[in-house]
Amino acid sequence: MKLAVASALPILALAACLVANAATAQTMAFACPEPGTTFAYDSGVKVIARGRSGFDCNMERVGGRPYNLRALLLDNPSPDGVDTSAYIDALRPERLWPLEVGKRIEAKYSTGGGTWTYTLAVVRTEKRTGPGDALIDTFVIEMQERGDKGGRSLSRWWISPADKFAIRYDFSDGAGKANRAVVTAVTR
Repeated sequence: MKLAVASALPILALAACLVANAATAQTMAFACPEPGTTFAYDSGVKVIARGRSGFDCNMERVGGRPYNLRALLLDNPSPDGVDTSAYIDALRPERLWPLEVGKRIEAKYSTGGGTWTYTLAVVRTEKRTGPGDALIDTFVIEMQERGDKGGRSLSRWWISPADKFAIRYDFSDGAGKANRAVVTAVTR
């Protein structure tokens, strides 16, 4: 009987380590891509990481202007040049960090005579085909927007801990509008 218990101890110790490592692997601390890292999208757009300031990753569109990427989620200014500071300040997406499945935040933002309610959540981890057709680990973040006049939309980001960047973004709304951005290459 002592032999059976003694031989089971290494197996139990290994199992405990694996469970502890699995829990650790299910979180991600905030980080920006290393300066100089270039991300190429399926649209042909390229962006370069330039540095970090708090929860803002300093980025630059190749052939365009620099911008800040708050919490790896929201651009300021937006790709069309709109200042999104008030929107970002209302949502405070940095509250999602560190990423952990099940973490959720809510916010309200009013503009143009309407009020929007936002729910951002880390909904799951997912292995996904990423740049170079590599299978990579990601955290999936969803943002549901609900307007007081019936408007609705859903945004999803697939955040890669290895790339410290969203390798895919999808958007759709109740009016049939949809958009996506997929990173096809990463150059370090």
